[in-house]
Amino acid sequence: MSKYLQYFKQAWNIIRQEKLFSSIYIVGTGLSITVVMVLSIVFYIKIANIYPETNRDRLLVVKSALGKEAKTNSQYSSSLAYSVVETCFLSLESAEAVSAVLDTWHEEGRVQPEGSRDQWPVTVKHVDTNFWTVFPFRFIDGKPFTEADMQSGIRTAVIAESLARRLFGTADATGRTVSLNFRQYRVSGVVRDASPVTAQTYAQLWLPYTLMDYRNGAGPGNLMGSMIVYILAPSAGSVEQVRQEAIANINRLNQSLDGVEFSILGQPDRQWQSIFRFWSNNEPEFGIILCQYALIFLLLLFVPAVSLSGMTDSRMERRMTEIGIRRAFGARVGGLMTQIIAENLLFTLIGGVVGLLSSYVIILLGRSWIMEIGQSFVPRTVEGTEVILSPQMLLNLPVFAIALAICFVLNLLSSLIPAWRNARREIIHSLNAKP
Repeated sequence: MSKYLQYFKQAWNIIRQEKLFSSIYIVGTGLSITVVMVLSIVFYIKIANIYPETNRDRLLVVKSALGKEAKTNSQYSSSLAYSVVETCFLSLESAEAVSAVLDTWHEEGRVQPEGSRDQWPVTVKHVDTNFWTVFPFRFIDGKPFTEADMQSGIRTAVIAESLARRLFGTADATGRTVSLNFRQYRVSGVVRDASPVTAQTYAQLWLPYTLMDYRNGAGPGNLMGSMIVYILAPSAGSVEQVRQEAIANINRLNQSLDGVEFSILGQPDRQWQSIFRFWSNNEPEFGIILCQYALIFLLLLFVPAVSLSGMTDSRMERRMTEIGIRRAFGARVGGLMTQIIAENLLFTLIGGVVGLLSSYVIILLGRSWIMEIGQSFVPRTVEGTEVILSPQMLLNLPVFAIALAICFVLNLLSSLIPAWRNARREIIHSLNAKP
C-alpha cells in the first residue's frame, strides 16, 4: 500500500513541476467530462424515475396514430380519438392503470386572484382520475378530483403549491375557489410543483378533461382526436406483456373496420422511446438513434484524448533519461508502468472533478436554454416560469463514473503505449536520449 501511495506522491510532484502540461492535460480531460455530463444530465432527466414521473421504468406511451382510407388513399395522423382509447386501452386487463390526457400541449389560461383585477398566465393540463395513479404527485393539501366529479362535469381543479401560495398566501387551499378564464373552479387539492423538464406531467393547474369537448373524432373512421394514453404496467418486467395486449386490441379494432386502416406505428412506446417520437405519421428508427447518440458521446471523449496523446508522447520522450537511470538501478518495466498508471489516474481524477463541477455550473446557470435543446425536452411554458432542477436530477453518478472510466482508458492508452515503447528500449539509448 505504501508503494502505491509513493507513486501518487511522485505523480503529485510531477503536476507541481510541469504546471503547463498538467494544466492542459487536466483541462482537456475536464472539458470532455463537462460536455458529456451536460448532455448526459439532459437525457437522464428525460428517462430516469424523477418526481412526479417516478414510474418511467414501467410506463408505456401512445402519442399518435395514422389512419388511411382505402377509397381515396388519403391519410390522417394525429392523437387518438376517445373511442379508440376506450376500446383499446382503458380495457387493458394486464395494466395496473391507464390514463388518458388531452393533447393540448400545455394550454395556457389566465387566473385572477380574489379581489383583484390582475390576471396571471398559467399552464393548464386536462387529465383524468387515473393520471394521479400513473404519476404519483405528492399532495400537500386535499386530494385529486374524483371520478364522480369528472362524470358530473363539476368544475374542480388541482393546483400547484407555488400557484396556491401566490393566489391565497398559503398551500392550504382545498375548498377555495380559483378563477380561470373568468370561470370559477373549486380546488380539490394542492400538489408539490412539477418541473417543466418533466414535460408529460408539468402544469400549474390540472382540470378534468370532461370539461372539454373530448369525444369528437376526426379523420378516417373518426379514429383521430386529441387524446394521449399513458399505460402503467404492474412491474418493469411486465411491460412487454402489457404492450402485446395493447397491440392485440389494436389488431382487433382493425379487423372490425371497413375501408379504413388504422395504425399506431409501433406504439405503445417505452417512456424513453416516446421522447424521440417527434412526428405523428412515421415510426422512428430507435436503433439508429441510439447509435447516433452513442457515436456523439464517444467522439466527445475520444477527440480530446487524441489531442492529448501527442503531448503525452512528447513528455515521455523528455523522460527517457529518467527511465534509463531508473532501469540502470534495477527498476522493472512493470514498476515503471505502474507509476505511469498512477500518474494518469491522478490526472484523470482531478480532470474529472473539474469537469463534473463545471457541468453543474453550466447546467444551473444555463438551465433555461440547455433544457430547450429539442422540442420534447421542455414544454411551452408561460412567461416567468422557472426551470426547477432538483438534486435528484443532477446527481447522475453512474454516468459520471462511466465517462470518467472511458476518459481514463483513453488517456491511459495515450500515455501507456509510448511509455511501454520507451521503457523497453536499451538502457544505453535511454541514457543518451536528449531531453
